[in-house]
Amino acid sequence: MQCFDAAQASTKGETGCSALDGGRVMRADRGGNRSDRGMRAITRVGGPIVGVVCLTMLALGCPGERRAKRAADSARAAAIPVDTTPMDLSKVETSLPPSLPDTFKGPAKPVARREGVREPPIPPAPPALMDAVQREGSSSRFCYQEFGQKVDPTLKGGVAFVVSVGSGGITNARIASDSWSSKAGAAVNRCLDDRASSAWKLAAGAVPAGKYVVRMTFTGK
Repeated sequence: MQCFDAAQASTKGETGCSALDGGRVMRADRGGNRSDRGMRAITRVGGPIVGVVCLTMLALGCPGERRAKRAADSARAAAIPVDTTPMDLSKVETSLPPSLPDTFKGPAKPVARREGVREPPIPPAPPALMDAVQREGSSSRFCYQEFGQKVDPTLKGGVAFVVSVGSGGITNARIASDSWSSKAGAAVNRCLDDRASSAWKLAAGAVPAGKYVVRMTFTGK
């Protein structure tokens, strides 16, 4: 192997070494080493970039390919046969646990009350009983004037007594209803209840035993 010296290299514009190989001269250009190193550096930088671009294109794929794939999937789905054989589900055995008893209780229904035996309507007082009431009219008027008109001078109305008559005469007398024009009539009722049964005198046997309605009216005159 023979190398050129610096002078020869400068005159010829080249540097390097030559070797004889069977009569042929082999020369290696030292300046070419720098060019090869630059190419290798470019290859190392550009290689990864080209790889990323290729992977991106593969990931995106071609729109035509995607449409063809969807059409193929739809065709395969349509080709699946549908089982239309009727089935009796009542014969299918289940493994469910037995149902618990229904313990729900709804709201209690109101129980209809049975009315007792209605008493026959009370008849009005016979004339003999009304005569006994009128004979003691002063007692009834006292209750009306003292406990009614003194509280409400315009008070008027009336009461309905239920009088019980026994074999010996009147045994009880109580007001069953009233029609007073104001609340002052309540005091009149209490006075009449206290006085009526003791004030009214009825002879034994004058009126058949039973209950009777005695009506009294007070007009203020």
